[in-house]
Amino acid sequence: MWSISRIFGLGIPITLAALAVATPRDADACGGTFCDAFTPDMPVDQTGEVILFASDGDFVEAHVQIQYDGGDADQFAWLVPVPAVPEIEVGSWRLVQGALQSTQPVYSREDNWICEDTGPDDGTVFIESPDGGGVSHEPDVGPDVIAQSVVGAFEYAVLQGGSADTINEWLAANDYATDAEAPEILDTYIAEGSVFVAFRLRHGAQVEDIHPVVIRYQGNEPCIPLRLTRIAAKEDMDITALFLGDARVVPTSYRHVMLNRVRLNWAAGGSNYADLVSMAVDSPGADGRAFVTEYAGTSAAVDGELWLSTEDYDSSAFVNIAITDVVNELQGQGLAACDSGVCTYNHELVPSLLHEFIPVPPGLTDEEFYGCLSCYAQLIDLQAWDGAAFAAAYDERIVAPLDHGRELLDTWPYLTRLYTRISPHEMIADPMFAEVEGLADVPARHGARRDAECCGYTMRLPGGRVVLLGDYGAWPSFDAQMPWAERIEEYGPAGGAPLTLVNDSALIDQLLAEWNAQAPCGDGIGPSPGNDDTAGGTLDGGSAEWGTTLEELTSGGTGSGTAPLDEGDGIGSCSCRQQPSSPGSRLSWLLLLLGLGVRTARRRTA
Repeated sequence: MWSISRIFGLGIPITLAALAVATPRDADACGGTFCDAFTPDMPVDQTGEVILFASDGDFVEAHVQIQYDGGDADQFAWLVPVPAVPEIEVGSWRLVQGALQSTQPVYSREDNWICEDTGPDDGTVFIESPDGGGVSHEPDVGPDVIAQSVVGAFEYAVLQGGSADTINEWLAANDYATDAEAPEILDTYIAEGSVFVAFRLRHGAQVEDIHPVVIRYQGNEPCIPLRLTRIAAKEDMDITALFLGDARVVPTSYRHVMLNRVRLNWAAGGSNYADLVSMAVDSPGADGRAFVTEYAGTSAAVDGELWLSTEDYDSSAFVNIAITDVVNELQGQGLAACDSGVCTYNHELVPSLLHEFIPVPPGLTDEEFYGCLSCYAQLIDLQAWDGAAFAAAYDERIVAPLDHGRELLDTWPYLTRLYTRISPHEMIADPMFAEVEGLADVPARHGARRDAECCGYTMRLPGGRVVLLGDYGAWPSFDAQMPWAERIEEYGPAGGAPLTLVNDSALIDQLLAEWNAQAPCGDGIGPSPGNDDTAGGTLDGGSAEWGTTLEELTSGGTGSGTAPLDEGDGIGSCSCRQQPSSPGSRLSWLLLLLGLGVRTARRRTA
């Protein structure tokens, strides 16, 4: 088991997350010719804890990006329980960020206004293709310090044995910040045989120098330490877990949920996605401890050449360089861009290198100093500069992590992205995960089509369901009977076939039919069979549902069953068409979940 703790900072919490979320890729341009260009496109962008795991069966490595919510570098401390003495190295923000951006779920719609003089509908695909298809110890015995070293901007120590109290005493005696709430939780991890890695920023390092770390240990089960996280967690905290491996990953100590996408506001581009996830994982059967699969497919979705290229980086250029030329050389290698004395950096660890080897003189800002080193040549601390050491740190912090990230993508063909929202009172068990062969892929991008009829609007969802919209095209406000989760399943620790705990497909179809019967345009337009296996629909992971394209919707192909659009249909001629109901598609939805000793969580109200 591997786990990540909450970070201790005298009551100041730290979360594990990407430092920033890059602008997501836009959805492919909408196809066909339409009356207007309004195409809502909602990239579901989470913040919170983000961890990327890779495992070869013998070792697990976790790439963890840390975001510090406090402002004082001296108060930064981070304690990580792991099952064995680990190896520690600098991680790559670009690897984590590339995986996040490339798998970010997007819910889009295409507007099919049936207008005059628009030309034939050629059935062009809106989204051309989905992205990827215990040992306890006497309390009076202090911990043994197994290793102490530095990694990038951090100092760290590996602690083994002792008790929660003696570990806290060691941390305080060695100038690590501690947390009064930690001991009770730490004792649990100690009883399970965990060792701890304590991190803090090196002397002189600043909060902005915090960077990803890689923690590699012997084992085969990734795990996220939510029990320790709950010390300072917020309500509905977002957690995203990414997994590189040979096959799709499922939670084995938490359950897995298929969202009821009738509850998703497709008319507004899925703007209520986060709330939908919260309600779905709090549904009876999921009980507040569950994940949804946001992506499962080829790791080639992450462009290693784009995110992880090091071909322009040359550390040797800094060995004998004049100190006033360092920023200019960084610009030449594409790692900095300075304009009018203001520098921005194209790698998150460049500032930490500059702070360590060319510290800013008192009274100056980073912008003033690094924007014109030659202007302040007399103030530069030459004792801090060492060209060879700078080059070595450049390789350690920038080049090697990028090369390793590209190696991981080249080695592991499959990438899974799981997401949940969880509150502190639900963090009573650590989620664990395992690969399961043979599960279907889950793309990250999903397209629906809104048809403008003479009497109103209909929305055709991936998988075949048809939702009649309210006045002015508003998404329906369903009552509390409409489920938030369509299906909930669980997997045992060894994987195998999942156990279905909840399957509300038939209920969703019934309630949708009742809505459609009384909605505008409801006369004669019946509901389509939903996503239940027996109804011919598809469930989570079915390529037809999750990857249904506009071509399939307009041609009557797999996943739709709708008739092709007729040429010349237009609002001007008011040639109203009553679309036949969709028979759904032919694949079954696969879900994952397991909750061991789970208690019922507070259920949110609609």
